[in-house]
Amino acid sequence: MKFSEAFELGQLKLKNRFIMAPVKSAYGNLKGEVTPRHLIYYDNLSKGGVAMIILEPVAVSKSGKEHPKQLTVHLPESQKNLEKIVTVLHQNDTLACLNINHAGRAANPKATGMAAEAPSAVPCPATGQTPEILQKAEIKGILSGYRRAIRTAIAAGFDAIEIQAGHGYLIQQFLSPRTNRREDIYGRDKSLFMKEVFDIVREERQQLTVLVRISGSEFVDGGFGPADNGIILKLAQEYGFDAIHCGFGNACDTPPWYYNHMALPEQKQQEVVQAIRKQTTLPLIVAGRMGDINKLETYERENLADCIALGRPLIADPNFVNKILHQQTDDITSCGYCLQGCLANVKNGSGIGCIVNPRIDKQPLQTKDPKTVAVIGGGPAGMAAATQLAMMGHQATLYEKHPTLGGQFELAYKAPHKESMLRPLHSLIQQTEKQAVNILLGTTATAASVENFDCCIVATGARQMIPEITGLDDQYSMTSLEFFAKTKPVQGKRILIIGAGMVGIEAAEMLADEGYDVVITKRTDTVGNDMEMITKKMLLKRLEQKKNLLISVNTTVLEFTKQQVKYKHHRKEGEWAPFDTVIIAAGMCPEDDLYAQLQATGKSVQLIGDAATPADIYAATQMGYLAAATLV
Repeated sequence: MKFSEAFELGQLKLKNRFIMAPVKSAYGNLKGEVTPRHLIYYDNLSKGGVAMIILEPVAVSKSGKEHPKQLTVHLPESQKNLEKIVTVLHQNDTLACLNINHAGRAANPKATGMAAEAPSAVPCPATGQTPEILQKAEIKGILSGYRRAIRTAIAAGFDAIEIQAGHGYLIQQFLSPRTNRREDIYGRDKSLFMKEVFDIVREERQQLTVLVRISGSEFVDGGFGPADNGIILKLAQEYGFDAIHCGFGNACDTPPWYYNHMALPEQKQQEVVQAIRKQTTLPLIVAGRMGDINKLETYERENLADCIALGRPLIADPNFVNKILHQQTDDITSCGYCLQGCLANVKNGSGIGCIVNPRIDKQPLQTKDPKTVAVIGGGPAGMAAATQLAMMGHQATLYEKHPTLGGQFELAYKAPHKESMLRPLHSLIQQTEKQAVNILLGTTATAASVENFDCCIVATGARQMIPEITGLDDQYSMTSLEFFAKTKPVQGKRILIIGAGMVGIEAAEMLADEGYDVVITKRTDTVGNDMEMITKKMLLKRLEQKKNLLISVNTTVLEFTKQQVKYKHHRKEGEWAPFDTVIIAAGMCPEDDLYAQLQATGKSVQLIGDAATPADIYAATQMGYLAAATLV
């Protein structure tokens, strides 16, 4: 594969053509300082074979920050902080690049302490903020920030910088007629601000290699498409920049494309890359769900990219590149682009993580006191625990009562637009089978069968909670687990789903797509509140288009009879005609009986995953890792 070969990028010689794309980590503190967690994270990433890492974005001034824990480049101590990461990367034979940006209308007032500022007062849907209009003096201050940032990058020892000129951030906001409605010089020449930034880059860059990041298409009405990027591509060449880095989407208007969500069509991305490729002779770096071997082979065969940018695939498997270089592609731990552990944790401030790699910000652990450990349950939590125990040197035996590993994760990819979740499921199973010495499938563990182990970790999952509703026992019904596993058939045409969390509304979409008439109820006014936010918004938007689906919030089902279904909506009671099938999706109950039995015997035992607290896959694998790590 040509992407495994060395490549000259500006004055740099890359050892291969794989580059890490800038991925926000939220590992910093509120001062924007580098933390020990950063250093472990970048150490793990840079040992995996990638040629160059583009650090998480930094804002050239406080007014351009996107999140409270963003690293800084504009403070006096920023050089020494960033230098710590550069040192780690260079020690691992990895080049360091700094992504320099100003978020403009996408800036976060909680991070900046001030209103967002932009060329014009065009709201940012993602933040719900309407920015204040930048005055010329403020524009000059931001330009000074770019100059200071480049000087700081040089002083900190970076090999390259990347200027963010796309994704709906400040430079693109000036370029786009949709977001630049000014009548002054910055409105008459919409490329002026970018040219002023590029002038500063040319004056200050010295020996730095310089990349320009673009959004190949914003995928929004009136937004930038491939042709609109012509001005950036032309000026990048004229100013002597070294490469174009093509991503997609817009941070304000099309976050699913910006974060490369699993539900988006791959073909549209490829069409955009083809169009960009034809417009420039500069080397092209392509990002966007590139962690798939077949896709990489297509991009090589059709000469669509000179280098490949990997973001979340490296979070899932830092050794992705080494595995390609050593032809161990079957061993790659794959990203499903679900955004559960990465984007969600950046937004909530807990820091980036991954559903299949709880070790991304952790140092390797090795036990000095090997134990025999029974792990009971082969879902995500149990697999994570068994894998980590084996890696630490313990003797782990994994019990799974079903004939296959996976637990309820086996159902995740069966929901509409979530097919890619099969990739991380297979990866978790593969990790477990590779690391764990003893896996007993089709075996139900009991307190007696595990009594000779030093300790136990119970990950027995959860069961469906069945609401007490008069007449439900006489109604043809099934649990959401039975529905997705297809162990019971759906009967008739009219379907009632009780519960509108993630599994409920995913079942509703599947059934509505298949032509059933569906009613889904929720006792409160929230729907899908256990979902990753972008996934939820995309799903609810699709559901709004379905005329054969009714979502009834603040609704409690009261009684089933042969003639009707009684319900209460707010304070008023009503009736529906009978339903042919009822699907119960009203929450889960922990399966913790075995844990209680083991506790009663005085056994050293931990309860993890849904058996402790029903939650998502990310929480399950984190709990599995942490349970194992306590046995160090």
